[in-house]
Amino acid sequence: MKHSASKETGAVFYALLAAAGKGTRMNTALPKQLLPYRGMTVLEHTMRTFLETGRMDAMIVIIPPDREYDAIFHEIGERLSEGYGIPIRFAYGGRTRGDSVKAGLEEAAAEAVRTGTEEEAVYVLIHDAARTQVSAEIIERNIEAVQHQKAVTTAVPSIDSLRRISPESEAAPLSSELKNSIMETVVLPREEVFAVQTPQSFHLPLIREAYRKAERAGYEGTDDASVAQFAGAAIGLVEGSYENGKITTRKDIPMAIRVGTGYDVHRLAEGRRLILCGVPIPGSRGLLGHSDADVAVHALMDAILGAAGKGDIGRHFPDSDEKYLNADSMKLLAEVKSIAGDITVGNADITIICERPKLAPYIEKMRENIASVLDMPKDAVNVKATTTEGLGFTGRGEGIAALASCTIEGRF
Repeated sequence: MKHSASKETGAVFYALLAAAGKGTRMNTALPKQLLPYRGMTVLEHTMRTFLETGRMDAMIVIIPPDREYDAIFHEIGERLSEGYGIPIRFAYGGRTRGDSVKAGLEEAAAEAVRTGTEEEAVYVLIHDAARTQVSAEIIERNIEAVQHQKAVTTAVPSIDSLRRISPESEAAPLSSELKNSIMETVVLPREEVFAVQTPQSFHLPLIREAYRKAERAGYEGTDDASVAQFAGAAIGLVEGSYENGKITTRKDIPMAIRVGTGYDVHRLAEGRRLILCGVPIPGSRGLLGHSDADVAVHALMDAILGAAGKGDIGRHFPDSDEKYLNADSMKLLAEVKSIAGDITVGNADITIICERPKLAPYIEKMRENIASVLDMPKDAVNVKATTTEGLGFTGRGEGIAALASCTIEGRF
């Protein structure tokens, strides 16, 4: 539902999200805007914040020009557009951020035409999609301020003491190659300095003309506000938040810990090898199964898949597939870790339930095997064996059961 202030003023607000970068500093296959973040993608998290304000009349998302991930972007857009009831459009980015924003502004102008809206009524809130912690309050302050100022940027006061190289100084700037370098510098009054964030919000005709003027002059600003100022606009400041930072490297996406459990049972049979946690156990009977029937590893595999929300081993390694006939479960465990994604297994605890054989002599090798495959310290792996005091199918020697639990750490 539209906010009453918008109805009274006739103003129309478009969110313009810059999401065209590849995020090379993240060192990931996916662009950073599509990485998991608090149960959804980085991009969707930011989109929802704007959409949930109820103040946006449309949203334009600027996406990578190589079109490699178009299907993912459009699926997110279609789902959120339907859910929130506003149009979500896409524009392809360009060589620079400025080129990308210009493409987004042209799409904003086209959206106004499509809806029969006068461009004079349109204001755009340009925001970095990777600033996931933008708040509804910051968005609201931008909406209120831009209607009066025509050009505003979100900013926060500097919390650091600042110095500037004196124009008269001939010394080189500090670098990793210069140790204990001394140069002539001057203090900048901290109360006069602000760190710029996004959204940066503008009257649509003003910012479109500013980019046209900058292009004619060959000027490339550091952000949209600098382009608007180059074109003669006075830039107002809107209070931001120190939490409204930009995701740049992997450490900027918080890690989460999840817990998983697994359980498996296999029947004992003559003529089969008994393998537990990759260790062959001497004896005349082993476990029956499509693969090598390593019941302990199967339980751990299910625990990892469960923690990652990736189903179970039957889904990924069906016993109907001949490819997994007599498969080495330790190799399947390595594959499960890959399926789980960019995760670290924090610890694993396995309980093997059987009357015989006695497993104590093999426990340390089992721990070593698991730790090696999952790339984790041996002391984070626990394997123990217990009996059921002769009760049940394990007590009667008909089969072996295993329980497993684990923690995984990752960005979900």
